[in-house]
Amino acid sequence: MFDFVVAHSGMKNWFYLMSQPQTCWNDEHIDVILYYLRKKAKLQTQEQYIYTIGNCLYKVYVNNVYDRYCQQQPKVFLNKECLINIINGFSIPAGFPWHLVDEVYIPINYGDKFYWVLVVVVLKEKRIRVYDSTLQRKYSRTLSEIQKLAKILPTYLDMRGFLDQKVRTDWLTIEAHKDKMANPFDVQYLHEIAQQTIGILDCGPFVAAYAEYLSDGLQVPNDGLDAGLLRKRYTALLWKYGEAKAQKPYATDIKDPR
Repeated sequence: MFDFVVAHSGMKNWFYLMSQPQTCWNDEHIDVILYYLRKKAKLQTQEQYIYTIGNCLYKVYVNNVYDRYCQQQPKVFLNKECLINIINGFSIPAGFPWHLVDEVYIPINYGDKFYWVLVVVVLKEKRIRVYDSTLQRKYSRTLSEIQKLAKILPTYLDMRGFLDQKVRTDWLTIEAHKDKMANPFDVQYLHEIAQQTIGILDCGPFVAAYAEYLSDGLQVPNDGLDAGLLRKRYTALLWKYGEAKAQKPYATDIKDPR
């Protein structure tokens, strides 16, 4: 069994599913890759572009809070605390407090279609950018989960005292937030990005690749991403890293997969 901190791959089937074409990645596959991208952000200096990444449960917390808030059901308070903890940099291994970063990447699953997109919360612009690998085809449509996120984020940033923070960024001076805290985030769909060519089940590798490009401060290319190569690359990196970590579980010199 390989210990990837946020998930444990108990069988070779975990990697087999990751590598096979037209096979949907589950939340563990996505969470493991994004965990190591979060760790990479810890190496940045305060002056550099800094990001943090949510996990696959973030959408669940948002949905539960949004759907139950008016009824004031007990579960809403538990999910509310989870959201605030994530904004504070808690609850997610290697997370950052949001007031210390420029952008937040969040994987969103469109559950009934087993479909992933990457959402990027651009805090200084009060904008949500959506990276969707089938946007140019009829598979995609406006995701209700993203609209919920756009509406509910201002409330929870305000509860967190986000605009009062001045470490690294004085948020009260940011034009997009001045006297607009209660307004929803704008939503922007990115069109000139690499797309899947067949079906919709290669969305996981594309979400991982989008996040990796952005984490390196690069623009997502408008073509040239090969789903098969992405699957092989991420599978090989995690398998090699998992083996090395299993052999030296307490060693500190094992480099993260990259």
